[in-house]
Amino acid sequence: MSGILEMSENYCITSEDVIKTAVKASKKKREDFNVGPYVILFFSGSLLEYLKKEVNVEKIEWLAPYHPYAAGEMFKGNYQGISITAISPPMGASPISSLTEDLISCGAKIILLVCGAWGIGRNVKLLDYLIPTHGIGIDGTSIHYGRELDEELEIDPEIVEILVNETKSRTNNYHVGKNYSKEAFYTITCEEIGKLQNKGVISMENGELNVLATICKLKGVRFGAIFYSYCNLLEGWKIPWGSENYRECVYLEAEIVLTTIKRIDSMKIS
Repeated sequence: MSGILEMSENYCITSEDVIKTAVKASKKKREDFNVGPYVILFFSGSLLEYLKKEVNVEKIEWLAPYHPYAAGEMFKGNYQGISITAISPPMGASPISSLTEDLISCGAKIILLVCGAWGIGRNVKLLDYLIPTHGIGIDGTSIHYGRELDEELEIDPEIVEILVNETKSRTNNYHVGKNYSKEAFYTITCEEIGKLQNKGVISMENGELNVLATICKLKGVRFGAIFYSYCNLLEGWKIPWGSENYRECVYLEAEIVLTTIKRIDSMKIS
């Protein structure tokens, strides 16, 4: 990455400082805060339903009582002998930046962002799957980790390939291309979307992917993402969630991610 910074030793607070404080306040051991190597970041209640059924995840206490940026719910389970950690964090780039550092400090080796996004690519329909190959756009706190504003962030190509193969073996309703991060939802224009389509952009969200990509590259951690389109901005605002089709869409997304993790584990690419 061209603009990557060397991590300074002079920051006021580091992730490890927060964890040490949590250890002291909780009277637990440092290893009690460890997470498994495979972490899923998600926001959907339907995805959690699937993980409870297929992975037997159970809610655990992590850093949330001691650290507001780690707020959200964390779950741990086992998928065919593979330890899975899943966390539902606050939305937005800023909390994801802190959370990503905390997860890496606690042992995460591969982090997958599994959620919905705004489908803006040509021919993208509601509930189609979106697999980003690059993150672009100026939004997200990633510039504070050395990313240049116009820099394209390549998503881990090996993980992208596995996600694509696992998706296309189950459905034809998927698209592969770039993701654009923009935090200002109500300032997106049709003209802007047209220009992004010409750049190969298929999806848009509010900064999480840029931050995840930047920090994981900086820390040497593998990462990837898969979205479903819950809104096509060129068609106006619709509400697909709550329908049976939505639940089936998210369940299949979860299945794709779990089989991707299984393939990653068998290939030992972490």
